[in-house]
Amino acid sequence: MQQRLAKVTCIEDLRVVAKRRVPRMFYDYVDSGSWTEATYRANEDDFKSIKLRQRVARNLEHRSIRTTMVGLDVSMPVAIAPTGLTGMQHADGEILAARASEAFGIPYTLSTMSICSIEDVAANTTKPFWFQLYVMRDRDFVGRLIDRAKAAKCSALVLTLDLQIIGQRHKDIQNGLSTRPKLTLNTLLNLAAKPRWCWQMLRTRRHQFGNVVGHVDGVQDMSSLLSWTEQHFDPSLSWGDVAWIKERWGSKLVLKGILDLEDARLAVASGADALVVSNHGGPQLDGAPSAISGPAGDRGRGGQPNRSLAG
Repeated sequence: MQQRLAKVTCIEDLRVVAKRRVPRMFYDYVDSGSWTEATYRANEDDFKSIKLRQRVARNLEHRSIRTTMVGLDVSMPVAIAPTGLTGMQHADGEILAARASEAFGIPYTLSTMSICSIEDVAANTTKPFWFQLYVMRDRDFVGRLIDRAKAAKCSALVLTLDLQIIGQRHKDIQNGLSTRPKLTLNTLLNLAAKPRWCWQMLRTRRHQFGNVVGHVDGVQDMSSLLSWTEQHFDPSLSWGDVAWIKERWGSKLVLKGILDLEDARLAVASGADALVVSNHGGPQLDGAPSAISGPAGDRGRGGQPNRSLAG
């Protein structure tokens, strides 16, 4: 295994490995978008069109990409974005990802919808990580999540603003991931073809959404969790809620899901310490612009971002 991974040279190599090892419903969960997947594909296609400016005859002897992000020293200006169900891609996936980020010197962001809980990740790492928060109708639960992130000494709270209504993801529907996963013949055959994954999952006790199951009345398993989440993502989220979260958290706040210039201004006015220009990776609102193409409210001619913000 280590020998094969040593030959990985790029993200595409890792994608091929993941597709071979991870059951289809969980692989498709991360490698898919909503509806036509046009926005999902645009994220990659538009990024490819960005070219580096090559300069020569410059002293590069002491070059460095080290910097700070919301007060944290980092080896490069990159953070691992929150991804739900990471612990179903690989057993204890969130813990392993947090350890890898820690070793490399960049922030790791734990998702509200992670398999490993905030407490699990904190107990198995030595440096602060970031915690991503979804806003639910149950504000008491949201407040308790914030308090748990404080207790775990998370260094920043990443508030996701663009998932109050869940997008229609066709692959999830086809794979049965939008309901309680069913052991159909196709599912069993697919699992039989992934013996490494099955063995890893048998060896861990972490199979539920650790930040939710057992922390909400009536949510004790995957079935009740899915019913609860469908009902509790709050479509009434407002900038007033952002202000409440900022006050309750009392530390560095990152707002994720900004695509519009006016929203960016409102986010700054709300007291955000940093913004993440994001369309959630394309699995929610199909038809939105790619993240790299710039704020929607700042389009120049031909739909391209104005130079003042792009540069």
